[in-house]
Amino acid sequence: MSAPGPQRLDPARCRGLLGERGVGRVVFTQDALPAVATLNYAVAGGALHFRTAAGTAVARCVGDAVVAFNVDAEGTDGPGAGWSVTVTGRCRREEPGEDVRRALDVWAPGPREEFFAVDLALLEGFALDGGRAARDARTRPGGAVPPVG
Repeated sequence: MSAPGPQRLDPARCRGLLGERGVGRVVFTQDALPAVATLNYAVAGGALHFRTAAGTAVARCVGDAVVAFNVDAEGTDGPGAGWSVTVTGRCRREEPGEDVRRALDVWAPGPREEFFAVDLALLEGFALDGGRAARDARTRPGGAVPPVG
């Protein structure tokens, strides 16, 4: 039965949703304060990969640091529906293979030659159904949503 409000997503579903998008936000620490940057990313080989320009705050701060990377989508199944997935882990510099380089299509102008990866070991996510479960309950006889399965 689907209840109103956020529904937790299991790690397998989180991985699948990450593969549906290509832009997210890395959350890191800069000068002892939280910082956020929006970046392109790709998922490959059990890790989330991203790139940035040399000299940026991201390039200076995320190597060998614990970061969070958040990806979300709204309106996926009507108004108020959507999901959010956060990957948390130690970020590392990498020299990616050609497959990851090609997957990291950069939409911002300028060179982006610093590559990083975060393993998909700690994943958390939730989905909202936009009130669909509550609407369905009101339209069924007795107002109850039948159990699934």
